[in-house]
Amino acid sequence: MRVYRIILILLFISLGISGCKSKTIEEEFYKTHKKEGQKIIYQGSVMKRPFILYKAPFDNGNIGIGLAIFEGDDAKGWKLSSSNAMYNETKLLIDQSGINFNDNDRRHLIYGFINDPEINKIEIIDKNNQVIEANIIQTNWKRVYFGLVEMNELRINAYDKNNNILFEVPYKSEN
Repeated sequence: MRVYRIILILLFISLGISGCKSKTIEEEFYKTHKKEGQKIIYQGSVMKRPFILYKAPFDNGNIGIGLAIFEGDDAKGWKLSSSNAMYNETKLLIDQSGINFNDNDRRHLIYGFINDPEINKIEIIDKNNQVIEANIIQTNWKRVYFGLVEMNELRINAYDKNNNILFEVPYKSEN
């Protein structure tokens, strides 16, 4: 009988140390994002790493965009890996979050929202000068975008429907 008690105590201790993992990504998100107004607007995956883009209210009343990245699986459960949010009043909000993958490469998930109706396409240039076209999604809030790249510096071009560059990062002067 005493052996069973010891095993039971050890089981509870190991559960406490390892932490409880959520059964779904949504459950884990809302377990850790409890601020009123934080709402999932898009859920996706890059290289088998699920992520959520969400509305992120700030204390000053502004609403920005947030990114939450998860690790785990449906069998073992989900754990929040990282989360951050940003706001500014530009026509193209740009943020990024670094993700370490199993192949030991660090890639950056570039994401944001689009406030300019003229922006039709966003390209992200990786560290090897390859062009990755960002995914643009119309949500019930705003148009959002994301793309995964290996990068040394942030380089983005935003185009209109006629393929004219509207914005460049880094900004290039015409002089």
